[in-house]
Amino acid sequence: MHSRSLIDVLGDELARNDLQLPVYPAIATRIQALAASGTGTSDQFEMLLAHDPAIASQVLRTANSAFYAGLSSVATIRAAVMRLGLDQLVSLAVACAQKGQFTGQDPQIQRLMSQLWQHSVAVAFGSRWLAERSGYRSLAGECFMAGLFHDIGKLLILKVLDDLRRRGEWTLELPPSLVQELLTSLHAEQGARLIQQWNLSPLYADVARRHGMPSIGEANPVHLVVRLVNNACTKLGINLYRQDGIALTASLEAAALGLKEVVIAELEIMLEDGMQTLAA
Repeated sequence: MHSRSLIDVLGDELARNDLQLPVYPAIATRIQALAASGTGTSDQFEMLLAHDPAIASQVLRTANSAFYAGLSSVATIRAAVMRLGLDQLVSLAVACAQKGQFTGQDPQIQRLMSQLWQHSVAVAFGSRWLAERSGYRSLAGECFMAGLFHDIGKLLILKVLDDLRRRGEWTLELPPSLVQELLTSLHAEQGARLIQQWNLSPLYADVARRHGMPSIGEANPVHLVVRLVNNACTKLGINLYRQDGIALTASLEAAALGLKEVVIAELEIMLEDGMQTLAA
């Protein structure tokens, strides 16, 4: 019998000064830097991604997925840039670079990480889609990144749990309800901390910290978009858990964004039809 509760053991692990936090993928940093320079060409992106065939193949597979139905097949990164546009390609590449973080050795943890990866990608692409259709096209990139990282604290907690299991320091069964409780109660602050550690935009840390705290006074469209898409994914079961009965059309976020019912219906259809392919 373990002498301490799991939350106590986990809390100590998360508070350790020498805790090895997940590292932001170097390839994602280089992709974003090239995009931010404003001078990146299709050839340069192709050369950059050629150093990581796994990401390049994932980008091409996603570019040819059902999410982009209507586009003819593309076989090269250069062709993907021409067909999708640079912003979309950068979003795809950054998301694919993140996928390698979502792996664990414990079967239960690995299953949760896979679900978390699908959820994160769905919220990212859903947020970009909704921003473009709700009058905030200029914020589509920020909405994508904020959506991709909004639950990153759950990844950190799952990695710590996986490490405890690997080291044999917690051999007892992990009840699903307890794991969900831990993730729900701890992930917001831990996610903000990890994003700060990665030196990403303070906006993404703020979204990670506050996306579970709806406020009637919220005016930042990035917060509103990510929160609504996150709720849509939870309603549809594209999350670690499903919650039926979420009334998206009557939500504070929908009202603040001025969304019509048809846009929300289209969002749900897009998420259901396309996200499983994107996350595969």
